[in-house]
Amino acid sequence: MIEPGRCHAVNAWEQRKLGRICRITMGQSPKGQNYTNDFNQYILVQGNADIVDRWVQPRVWTKEVTKTAEAGDLILSVRAPVGVVAKTAFPIVLGRGVAGIKGGEYIYQFLFMLEANNYWKSLSSGSTFDSITKEQLIDLPVRQPASEQERNRIGKLLHILDSILAAEKRKLDLLQKKKRALLRQIFEQKLRFAGYNNPWERCRLGDITEFADYGIAASAIPYDGTVRYLRITDIDDETRQVNIYELPSPDMKHRSRKEDYLRQGDLVFARTGASVGKTYLNRSDRDDIVHAGFLIRFRLKDNICPEFIYQQTLGENYRKFIAITSQRSGQPGINSSEYADWTLYLTSIEEQNQIGGLFGQLDELIAALTQKIDLLMIKKKALLQQMFV
Repeated sequence: MIEPGRCHAVNAWEQRKLGRICRITMGQSPKGQNYTNDFNQYILVQGNADIVDRWVQPRVWTKEVTKTAEAGDLILSVRAPVGVVAKTAFPIVLGRGVAGIKGGEYIYQFLFMLEANNYWKSLSSGSTFDSITKEQLIDLPVRQPASEQERNRIGKLLHILDSILAAEKRKLDLLQKKKRALLRQIFEQKLRFAGYNNPWERCRLGDITEFADYGIAASAIPYDGTVRYLRITDIDDETRQVNIYELPSPDMKHRSRKEDYLRQGDLVFARTGASVGKTYLNRSDRDDIVHAGFLIRFRLKDNICPEFIYQQTLGENYRKFIAITSQRSGQPGINSSEYADWTLYLTSIEEQNQIGGLFGQLDELIAALTQKIDLLMIKKKALLQQMFV
């Protein structure tokens, strides 16, 4: 068993050059006229576009065979971005953007560690490293146990962790797809809870809002123990979650007014830039969070379920509204009056609560699974550091 913190001490470790322990094949692109969509021809891998979740994903085929790799070989990108490592389950033709490496699980994990630690960027003093040569790959120093048995054990351990991560990611993907499908079905009224058959109404966001206001204009400072400061960048693009305990404080000479603090159920919209349209529902009952000036807060009326309204900001109707309304001569943007004109669906408060509760629970499951994946990735990175550094 590998003891934490003592991976280097179990047996002697040695440093070898990659070219002395693995066969390396640099890619060579076929002629353009030989590319094809005929999947009966040879799979061509040219770069990262042909790799999904660390595996070759057939996308382009070729009638011309140049350089090849076999099923089970490792694939390494040798052009920007350099150093991305993957595996292939098929015999493939190697384009000029990749190299094939005949190595086992230990070598795969070692190359993954280099990628995770930005090793290839360090070779170019921080700038983008456009390409690497065969000579650089051959001379790459590889630290490994002298014992083949120990190399296999390390590779197996990390492979098991990768398999667990892959399974959790598949669960997350299925859950997210299920939620997207439910969003479409429910808000197109193709699927409803039993006992509800009343027609839905259309209304403006402004019609169901008590007030809307812009956030405070202040720079961020480390948390001062009193006030948390919510900015656009604090809202996760995928989950729309916020880690409240990592929020900074606003740099202000005068403390915020009581009415500046977010309340549970407040809905926040990003108003400018690439993030325009991003939304966040404050589900927290904390009373120490204020929002930044590039965010607009809408406080909804008491007879409205905030979760029901928020979930509509994740649907197609809202995306179309953002695409049309945000167009500007400069960077995209939407002000509070324009957001107030967004047209959405409304039903009875009872049905709103049913729908909002369903999607709120799904969001909690998605957030929990995302956190589990993040923790597993941290665990793997720690193991890589212990074993290889």
